[in-house]
Amino acid sequence: MKENIELKILELSRGTAKETVGRYQEKISDYKKKIEKYEQEKTEIQAKAKQLEEMRDEAQKHSKSFGMAIIFLQIAILLSSISGLLKKKPVWYGGLATGVIGLFFFMDGFLLML
Repeated sequence: MKENIELKILELSRGTAKETVGRYQEKISDYKKKIEKYEQEKTEIQAKAKQLEEMRDEAQKHSKSFGMAIIFLQIAILLSSISGLLKKKPVWYGGLATGVIGLFFFMDGFLLML
């Protein structure tokens, strides 16, 4: 677009009023300012995007442990409920053990021990 305006300036400068040429030159300078502004904004946006990507990657590291914690804790709740219905202590102990494993994964989600 800049090239088109510059070509028109050349055509107009041969036999047209200086006002028109001046207006075209103003447009060109406005476009140059906009381009500089957008380039600066682009670098700022890219820096912010990199920061957000790092946050996303960090959250993904934690999500695996939290997912495993949810699975084990739900199984622990299930086993505890079944043990209450059947009145079987070994099933309840299994639920406790599964709950401890779930709590371990939950702590691992925060501390990233594994």
